[in-house]
Amino acid sequence: MRRLVALLTDFGTDDPYAGQTAAVVAAATDARIISLTHGVPAHHVSLGACIVDASLELLPPGSVLLAVVDPGVGTARRGLIVRRDGRWLVGPDNGLLTPTQGDIECWCVDRPEAWRDSVAPTFHARDIFAPVAARLANYERPDWLGSLVQDPVRVDRPSACIDGPKIRGEVIHVDAFGNLITNIRAELVQTAHMLQAQVGDARIRGLATTYGTGREPVALIGSWNLLEIAVPGGSAAQRLGCRIGDAVTVERADA
Repeated sequence: MRRLVALLTDFGTDDPYAGQTAAVVAAATDARIISLTHGVPAHHVSLGACIVDASLELLPPGSVLLAVVDPGVGTARRGLIVRRDGRWLVGPDNGLLTPTQGDIECWCVDRPEAWRDSVAPTFHARDIFAPVAARLANYERPDWLGSLVQDPVRVDRPSACIDGPKIRGEVIHVDAFGNLITNIRAELVQTAHMLQAQVGDARIRGLATTYGTGREPVALIGSWNLLEIAVPGGSAAQRLGCRIGDAVTVERADA
């Protein structure tokens, strides 16, 4: 069966970087290739990791996720193959691929014979990670491509905290529609009666089920399984004057 290779990067689409990386994969395998996004903000490893976490289970078992948000490219940071939840991940060892907790297997990508013949120190996505991802898609074993490691980088994701009757979080992403995606997990809100969410000067009562509820800003659980703030038919970021890093507070009462 043809495997799936999914790409996630901060390369954008104005430059040829994303296309060149996909071309190297396509030249070495007949796997299906899709792009999850190339719009991760530049160098924003923690947001890229959140997108990896939210997307991995949607990929068929056995898929390969080539994820590159790599401000340390060309330095001593390692490249990794990660076996996680029945999928393969390839990219830099900077916390992008690895959950904060949980059992995973990791290999350091340290076999130059598996790379492109010429490697640019500024473009490991194309010259190292893409060939390795293609080999995994061709059912090659990870130990042919790298050495087993026990100490991958694990970085805490920005997480919300419970402070008495309040949940304190922050905006971690503003999507193309201007929705404010927070780091407040659904279960923190859904296991309690939410009274009010506050972001900026806005106070939002209750929990909506869709983006189109009414005309005023709403709070809802979005497709990332995180609390979002939205404005029906508009941009919450513009309407509320909010951006990444802004505080979000939810007042709640236990059900």
